[in-house]
Amino acid sequence: MPPSTTTETTSSLRRAGDGFTGLVAKVGADQWDLPTPCPDWPVRQLVGHVVASSAMATALVRGASRNAAIALLGVDELGDDPFDAVCRVLDDQARAFDDVDRPLAELRCDHPAGPMSARQLLDFRVGDLVVHTWDLAVAISADTALDPDLVEEVWGAMRPMTAFIGQLGVFGAGPSGALDDEAPLQARLLDLTGRRPGRRV
Repeated sequence: MPPSTTTETTSSLRRAGDGFTGLVAKVGADQWDLPTPCPDWPVRQLVGHVVASSAMATALVRGASRNAAIALLGVDELGDDPFDAVCRVLDDQARAFDDVDRPLAELRCDHPAGPMSARQLLDFRVGDLVVHTWDLAVAISADTALDPDLVEEVWGAMRPMTAFIGQLGVFGAGPSGALDDEAPLQARLLDLTGRRPGRRV
């Protein structure tokens, strides 16, 4: 993706966060234990993953070490009010990126997966939010249509990983090879991340 100012890049993060938060608001009291397309992750655990990962990213952007970041992944941020936790943590994440006083590509973060720029981390966070928005929508039988602009942005960031994405251990088997360039972009993005509509990752 072409370089842009911090405000322009974080607008996608806020939009992706709003989409996820809007779905969390629709989760019924009896739906938190429903299965999602992610193996072994019921709804509450999926939402907890998004919140914990967002809290970790916030800490990294603000200078946390790798070990401190990893420790945050084991913290249950949801408590008794998951919706409030999602709103609070996602807003804090967006503000952390907004507050960076230099181009995001120049800020290095000590991510558990390896050192990366804040720009790369932001791309990961947008992708995580967009794809898990679909997972959550499937789980609670909500509208699964994703923001087309965000889908295009995430596709652009993830497509270079096509050849090895299935080896990372976090995107299922990766692309199925069954979709061509004529398939809808959302379908191709979901397929790239190991998702097959109608069955689990």
